[in-house]
Amino acid sequence: MFSRKFDMGVKVGGAVAGGVVGVLFLLGYFGFRNDFADVGYRPEQPVPFSHKLHAGQLQIHCQYCHAGVEKSAHSPVPTTQTCMNCHTAVKAESPKLQLVRDSYETGNPISWVRIHKVPDYAHFNHSRHIRAQIDCKSCHGPIEEMGVVSQSKPLSMGWCLDCHRNPEKNIVGARPISGVFTGKVHDMKNLLDSTYIFTPIKAQVADKASLKPLTIPQYGGYDVQVPPVEVAGIPHPKVAGVGPENCSSCHY
Repeated sequence: MFSRKFDMGVKVGGAVAGGVVGVLFLLGYFGFRNDFADVGYRPEQPVPFSHKLHAGQLQIHCQYCHAGVEKSAHSPVPTTQTCMNCHTAVKAESPKLQLVRDSYETGNPISWVRIHKVPDYAHFNHSRHIRAQIDCKSCHGPIEEMGVVSQSKPLSMGWCLDCHRNPEKNIVGARPISGVFTGKVHDMKNLLDSTYIFTPIKAQVADKASLKPLTIPQYGGYDVQVPPVEVAGIPHPKVAGVGPENCSSCHY
């Protein structure tokens, strides 16, 4: 009834149309759903944990639960033992904590739902940012005001680069609630003349006459004194500066 040419055209056209529909479906499914990348993603957790109560009202520092974030690339999810440090005595019989008690008794971890995530091909190192005394609020928003945590920032490459290029407009200096506060506040508008507790390495480099080059001939690197460990738990804190923009800093 139909020619071979017409039949082949129908098949090829159908395959192309199917491919276009499939691509559009994937773009819509992964590109516009809140639970993948969008600001405002707020999943229901297995235990109704309130950051507004714990961090806001009770003033429990972020690093008490997310221990080791100043020296780990990843921010650890609190263990059940961390919860039970308090809840063996505080609201020990609350039905809302039954899953926590079961986890503690059986040794099976609680299946918390992850909220903040960058793509697997991008590497974000928490320790480098925490040690620069960049407060958690810079990326996670006002967590201490959230009864249910939601994603506050887009976590996109453009958003990261904007912060690296303009830190004074985007960085929130470490606050006491974060657990990395040293007693003096960032002056992001004037880093070298600020009352920051450590002398920035950049200030040492400014006096190049007294520094020893790392290479001969000199290509920009100098042998500078690393600030001593003066804040417990924070190895070599430094002032936050302009972040790198080269690809290999995040994609490796």
